[in-house]
Amino acid sequence: MTGQATMKPKNAGETQITTHSKSLGKTPRPQIVEIAAEKALHSRESLEDLSLEVIRHMSRDLSVQKIELETQEGALLRKANDADNLPDEQTLRQLFEDYLRMYSSRDDLLTAEFSENFSGFTGGGDFLVKHKEEWIAITRQDFVQVKDPIRIEVKDMAIQLLAGNIAVATACINIHLPIKDEIFSRETARLVLIFRKETAGWKISHCSYSIPYRLVSTGEIYPLKELAERNESLEKLVDERTRQLSSVNDNLEAVNRELEREIARHKIVAEALRKSKGLYRSIIHASPDNITITDREGRIVFVSPVALSMFRGVGEKDFLGRSLLDFIAPEDRARALSQIALKRQGTATSANEYHGLRVDGSTFDIGVNSDFMRDTEGSPTGMVVIFRDISGRKHEEGEREELKRCLGEHTAELERLNELLQEQAFEDSLTGLANRRHFVVTLDHEIRRSRRHNGEISLLIADVDFFKGYNDALGHQQGDECLQRVAGVLKTTFRRPGELPARYGGEEFAVILPDCGPEFGEAQAERLRSAMEEAGVVHPSSSVASCVTLSVGIASGRVLADITPDVLIKAADKALYRSKAEGRNRVTAVTV
Repeated sequence: MTGQATMKPKNAGETQITTHSKSLGKTPRPQIVEIAAEKALHSRESLEDLSLEVIRHMSRDLSVQKIELETQEGALLRKANDADNLPDEQTLRQLFEDYLRMYSSRDDLLTAEFSENFSGFTGGGDFLVKHKEEWIAITRQDFVQVKDPIRIEVKDMAIQLLAGNIAVATACINIHLPIKDEIFSRETARLVLIFRKETAGWKISHCSYSIPYRLVSTGEIYPLKELAERNESLEKLVDERTRQLSSVNDNLEAVNRELEREIARHKIVAEALRKSKGLYRSIIHASPDNITITDREGRIVFVSPVALSMFRGVGEKDFLGRSLLDFIAPEDRARALSQIALKRQGTATSANEYHGLRVDGSTFDIGVNSDFMRDTEGSPTGMVVIFRDISGRKHEEGEREELKRCLGEHTAELERLNELLQEQAFEDSLTGLANRRHFVVTLDHEIRRSRRHNGEISLLIADVDFFKGYNDALGHQQGDECLQRVAGVLKTTFRRPGELPARYGGEEFAVILPDCGPEFGEAQAERLRSAMEEAGVVHPSSSVASCVTLSVGIASGRVLADITPDVLIKAADKALYRSKAEGRNRVTAVTV
């Protein structure tokens, strides 16, 4: 505040002092001269009665008081301005998200965001970083070791404003490297960033990671060497288990072949028995099975020597004259009788399995095959029954079923591992672009991010014109090379951080353009179409040009609540088909 003082006579011996304020829009503060005048009036002295020395002393005191008041007023104004300029939470959150975006996309522009007054430490290091240049070198070493983009999953975060120009962001994150990894990505990292507002804007003055990187080797930022060794060990284990299962399967096939040969041998024996009754004794003694003959009533009249060991008998007296059913466990006798009745009627039946009953009362598994002996008139005269001890086979069958079960479990595990490997693959093997799965995941992420910040996004879908004719004319090998050329043009055209060109399917390609509105999106689409035409890839079957061209559809807009990946894809796809319908080799842009 500035003012001018004048002196006007009021009464004889008195002088009145008044001030005129020159400040606008503010209440005039008390004037120094008014204070002096007040003192003069209270002492009933006029200024004319004061000595020159006293007036000079008063003037010096008043000047000092004026300077002190002006200093206090300036400090109050600065505090008010600082309070008005405090950053809001959205600004601080954007600083944090910009760091994550540049770091995860491996963007070297991140190195320009560090303050000259910097400190920090890495997740795998045991040393402090005290200079900006040293931290930039570590960041670039990180980008060289892992060149492809990584994915950072924020599990929790907090932002604190410590002063008008200092803010701290603290977060718990998971880092997903662009390799197959079931170990490192499950570790929780702690990230601390300190931002300071400087003349050039907000800068990062501190960055520190706290991660259990016990596996980091010398010269590494991430433990890629240990992860590779663990993956190699897992693959070797899978190969070894596969070889073991293959060996078990071979053994099972050999057992089956042996069983088939055994069945064939016994069929020959049975056939020989039916042909010649005179040869039955030699066959009985040669057979490894117990061959028993009964009379018409089912009483045993003959047993082969094998019966003694099979049924643990002392001699033939343990068998002769006894019923055939005495050597079958009680629970199976009714079933055996029904089979005998069928045989008596002339009905052909296959071999049956029962629980055999030994002389000592123990049981074991037997296979029984039988048939009636008949006279010339076809009337039954007795039975020939063949007993086979199948305990070993049953045991083998149990082992075989167990092996089959194990084989099924290992096969299922192999299939699961293969599916896991396929799910972790984010790159299209032919073109080197992002595959459709990577595209879907990234599009969903970018739409969510844009929605949070009320941002814009564009989605471009391009189709190679008359690609089927190209394949038919030049063959699939040339067709694959053509798709690789198109992918090369896409990679060259879209280099901005966050832009993702992908192979959408067949000869269709898609590009995600974050932070991109309708006007810039359409310009980018035209750049792609023009670049493809300028590439000059000869197309012998195109009706629109002598070279390979693209039809392009692009959908752009601000991401509101109703904008989803499906809405954006359908809009871009509709624009693409309009480009095709209107003659191909053109761009159609729509706003959602």
